[in-house]
Amino acid sequence: MGKIILNMATSLDGFTAEENGSVDWLNDFFHPGEDYGMQTFHEQCGTAIMGAKTYEQTLSFNYWYGNMQGIVFTERDLPRIEGKSIQFVSGDPKEIVLLLREKKKDSWLVGGSSLISQFINKNLLNEMIITVVPRLLGKGLPICQDIKEIKKLKLDGTKTYKDGVVQLKYSF
Repeated sequence: MGKIILNMATSLDGFTAEENGSVDWLNDFFHPGEDYGMQTFHEQCGTAIMGAKTYEQTLSFNYWYGNMQGIVFTERDLPRIEGKSIQFVSGDPKEIVLLLREKKKDSWLVGGSSLISQFINKNLLNEMIITVVPRLLGKGLPICQDIKEIKKLKLDGTKTYKDGVVQLKYSF
């Protein structure tokens, strides 16, 4: 049974991107031979789930997540990536999640903050892997917004890297 996992990097003060959506502040953390476990994580996932803005940012990188299928929550018409299986949907994510949980592989909730908040508020996440990067942005786009009630999480593990990055793994 597939899990729904949020896996993302954040600054120490809780921002995933600058106010304009830029993630350039992460550039000096791309080291040869160190991917903070992302290759292994990509291999365990069969689907990438994201909102429209995150999808547009992915398009700007001219990159897709290997052979993962894509589910993009949007109300807008967006361009497709040729040769990739991407489904554009809208509305309540609960039905999609029920279908994804029937799959053998896990699904990766890539972002953004509004969609992440919906998944948290509707109890649709199984795990969160938060990679805390030792940078303070001061302002920017938060991991999530509008959480309706306090959620208790269980710490399942931590990993510390030589460059000061700390990865935290939680389950609900």
